[in-house]
Amino acid sequence: MLKNPLHTLRRHTAATLLALTGLAAATGLTGCGVDYSWNPTPPPGWSSTFYDSDLNGYWRLVEVNSQYVSSYDTNFLYFNGDGRGVYYYYSNGRRYWENTAYWCQRAYGGNSSYQINIQYESSGAPTTMNYWFTDRGDILWMQWRNEYGLQTYVYSYQPYAPW
Repeated sequence: MLKNPLHTLRRHTAATLLALTGLAAATGLTGCGVDYSWNPTPPPGWSSTFYDSDLNGYWRLVEVNSQYVSSYDTNFLYFNGDGRGVYYYYSNGRRYWENTAYWCQRAYGGNSSYQINIQYESSGAPTTMNYWFTDRGDILWMQWRNEYGLQTYVYSYQPYAPW
């Protein structure tokens, strides 16, 4: 499936990412590994799914519904490129994590050409949302409706784990 060329602006070479990963490992800044024993499947009706390479890496939550999120209250999404990831969050200053699985597909309608479905290991119900990028691909927007109305989360790309 061809993606919109405006969607693919952020570029990092494999050598740069390997160097950053090596630096993080050498300094003890690695995150938890992805658990492949948990094996969810795409949601019913999702055909032509793909893994969007523009999502790869760490994304820090910076804004929720136009409200700034402080670094003390933030969370991170990590996408590993093959449909697996990790959700990192803070509670009382301590970092916790859980595995995620994700699938992307072309959206029909709404303000985005793409949708993502994220399944959290601790939750039975996956979340489906529209997503798009701004600022040359370094800002990720996710938007969906729930019982509280329209939700808009804004994430900033991080080239490596911040811990």
